[in-house]
Amino acid sequence: MAYLEERRKRKRIPLHWPIRLFRQSSTPSVECTTENLTSSGFYCVSSEPFQLGEWVECIIAIPADSFGYSSAPVCLQCRSRVMRVENQSTGFGLGCYIESYDLLNHAKPIHRSEEP
Repeated sequence: MAYLEERRKRKRIPLHWPIRLFRQSSTPSVECTTENLTSSGFYCVSSEPFQLGEWVECIIAIPADSFGYSSAPVCLQCRSRVMRVENQSTGFGLGCYIESYDLLNHAKPIHRSEEP
C-alpha cells in the first residue's frame, strides 16, 4: 500500500457540531453539521450547493457540555471561504477556510432575517 502524505498543516478533529451558513445574498441560511474541524477551517455536508470561492458567514454551536456548562452552547461566529466543493450522495461536501471569528459566549446564535 502506497504512503500518501498528508497535505494539511493542522490536525483534523472529527467533531459533529451544528453549523448554520449564511450567504451574502438574501437566500435562507443553511443548517448542517460539521464532519471535522481544524484551527483554521471545517468540513461539513450541505443540502444546498455552494460555489468555490464563495464567502459565507457561519455560526458553529459548540455544545455546552464541551466546557462543563449545563446551559446554552458557546457559539463561534466565523467569516469563511468555500475552498472545496464535493458532490456526495447525501449532499455537497464543503471544505471551508476560516478567515476570522468571534466567540459568542453565553449568547444565542445570531439569526439573520430569512424573509426579504
